[in-house]
Amino acid sequence: MTFVRFSTDDAKGILKMYVGEGTFETEPLPTKGGVANCRVPGLQKLLRYLCENGFEHHVCFVRGHVADILEEAAKYLGISCHRHTAG
Repeated sequence: MTFVRFSTDDAKGILKMYVGEGTFETEPLPTKGGVANCRVPGLQKLLRYLCENGFEHHVCFVRGHVADILEEAAKYLGISCHRHTAG
């Protein structure tokens, strides 16, 4: 799966985003609502980045691996993009 979050940095007057990839898990969750059980390698590293850079944690996601496409599109649109990797 691919996840992405677009946000604004009002102080800098820019649109920014982060994007990365993971997998959907099959274990059932004991909760209701629109829940997705996902595994994101290096999640703690990503969460630290989000906190340090003023990002929200809710994301959009799709089945499939398209982070490369979204990252490339951000370049053409002039959007500041952080690509999350586990390493």
